[in-house]
Amino acid sequence: MVKLNRKLIVLNDSGKTKNQTNISRTVPVPSCRRCGAQQASLKPHTMRPFPIKSIPVKLIDREDMRFSLLPFDIPPGKELLEQISKIGILHPPLIKATASGAFQIVAGRKRLQIINELMKQSSCDCLIIPEEFDALATLELSLRESLLGGPISPLAKATFFKKALALCPMDEAAHRFLPLLKMSPHPYLLQQIVSLTSLEEPLALALHEGRLDEKTALALSNLSFRDRFALFEMVDTLQLSVSNQRKITAICQDLAKRQESSIHALLSLGELKEIIDYQESNLPQKTARVMRFLSEKHAPNLAAAEKKFAETNNRLNLPKGLSLSHTQSFEKDELTLSATFADQAAFDKAWPALATILLPK
Repeated sequence: MVKLNRKLIVLNDSGKTKNQTNISRTVPVPSCRRCGAQQASLKPHTMRPFPIKSIPVKLIDREDMRFSLLPFDIPPGKELLEQISKIGILHPPLIKATASGAFQIVAGRKRLQIINELMKQSSCDCLIIPEEFDALATLELSLRESLLGGPISPLAKATFFKKALALCPMDEAAHRFLPLLKMSPHPYLLQQIVSLTSLEEPLALALHEGRLDEKTALALSNLSFRDRFALFEMVDTLQLSVSNQRKITAICQDLAKRQESSIHALLSLGELKEIIDYQESNLPQKTARVMRFLSEKHAPNLAAAEKKFAETNNRLNLPKGLSLSHTQSFEKDELTLSATFADQAAFDKAWPALATILLPK
């Protein structure tokens, strides 16, 4: 346990800092629901400290990913490297002792990588979790350490629950851990969350970095390999917003089903390739053209109505203050002409002429 009577800045793997006072690690020992055995957990009672020791880096197993919240290594970012270079590591990595004398990384993988590979130091001060500390509680520590830096990514969440479900029943995992993520403790949520771990590494990395929306990723996970990558390539190439990711996914799924074809075949059309490859257009222009092309194929009648309305609007060339609008999705044939007046006096002046047109005797 590390206790300080002054405030300090905590630096974690995200490169974010967090003011903390009186830092400590606490470990209670309740019973496991599955077998009744004594099991470590994290609550403010039955406490014992985790010691900080200087550990040779060569004894820390960098290949062991058992408690990692990501399925693959991600290099440390420039911000974290710069901060550690300037002020050192203020939040020690968390490692777990093993019977062999080696140590497993629980939290702080990027910090250790910087210490070993970039700063060429042979040892690092670490918080040591004892060997007898059970795997589920250790995994919980990894989650809590990550949450110090703010909300975790959908991929980290999925990876955590996949590992947790290998160590405890679904009901226990839901009630014990979902509240930590500010989610309702419903077990059915876990199957959906864990399904994201089936994504291939390029998609998983995009999900972790925020380039791929979580709901879109869930939809992609249910597609065939070719369809999934075809749609992801379009999303990633155009750097689509969350709303456009969801829209293009829904349109492509519906079109492929309606045409008894595949999303891969749909997105391989020559017209789309021409739009993407056109060098004179920027990404927003390409996005608009792609979405318009797919929308027209998806709802040709709606597209025709929109085209006719645009032509009418252009032909009228309405003066400032007048606007023409249609009903949502042209569900009705009605058109609405709206007039805006600067003030009451302007309206009173225009009304007699308008009344003769709008209210004929």
